[in-house]
Amino acid sequence: MELSECISVCDFLSFPFKVVLAGEDDDKDKEELIESFSTIEEKVLAEYTFAKAQYVRTGATNYLLDAGLQWGGAPAVKVIIINLLKLAITACFSYVKRVRVVQGVRDPAVELMHTLVTVHAEVFAGCEPLLDKTLGILVEGLIDTLLSLFHEHKDTNLKLLDANGYCQLMLELEYFETILNQYFTSGASESLKSLQGILLDKATESCSRESDDDDKQQGGTISPDDLIALAQQCSSELLQSELERTRINTACFMESFPLEFAPESVKVAYASFRGSMDASSGVFMGAQAVGSTQRWR
Repeated sequence: MELSECISVCDFLSFPFKVVLAGEDDDKDKEELIESFSTIEEKVLAEYTFAKAQYVRTGATNYLLDAGLQWGGAPAVKVIIINLLKLAITACFSYVKRVRVVQGVRDPAVELMHTLVTVHAEVFAGCEPLLDKTLGILVEGLIDTLLSLFHEHKDTNLKLLDANGYCQLMLELEYFETILNQYFTSGASESLKSLQGILLDKATESCSRESDDDDKQQGGTISPDDLIALAQQCSSELLQSELERTRINTACFMESFPLEFAPESVKVAYASFRGSMDASSGVFMGAQAVGSTQRWR
């Protein structure tokens, strides 16, 4: 069922509802009508969110499985120049030990967000009072879908997850959570925590296997804490700039939500956007990136 059809049904059904409330019928009739209308509203909402959930699942499948990225051999998320200084008698100089290619949040992640942007536009224009409820259902469904896809493909497409792939996914999951924070239900938060834990276990297993296959020149294996620290470093250095880079793509979520209640990183990103759209106000003078409070475990 399309949203326009849902709105038409709701408008039609609400007419007698308004008439009865305006009349002098007894309270029992009013209560029965309110209950009946609420039931129908729930059914219409369920029909709409079910249809859009299929759309979101298609986007999630493309994001996780069909974007051409091998998670067991993923390119690095960002540039890191590791150590760095050697001292000499007359001078000091730096050298590059390893350089990683800049990537950040991938296009498939932004495209996945666009599925929810489309829903936002439809509901905001046609039935704004149901916006939070509708997106709450779909955001929880998105996280559950990602979790389900991982379980379905953990022995095939997602059999291996190296450190780069883990950092990439953790960065993008935090990107989703930061932008969609206002629509995160308790169920979505629990599912996200489970997904993050499963990804950490898979990455630890994969990295340990790689270490066993190597000549073990480095000694030891990478630990979960090492992976968490690496992912946090990637996020702290990239998340803010990626929020700012893609703020036009996701600006609709801030238009319907007071900026003062948004996560700090979102405030910084969207304050600059609003400032550029309203230069006469002179309010925005720049802001510094603020570290994330993402839960990694």
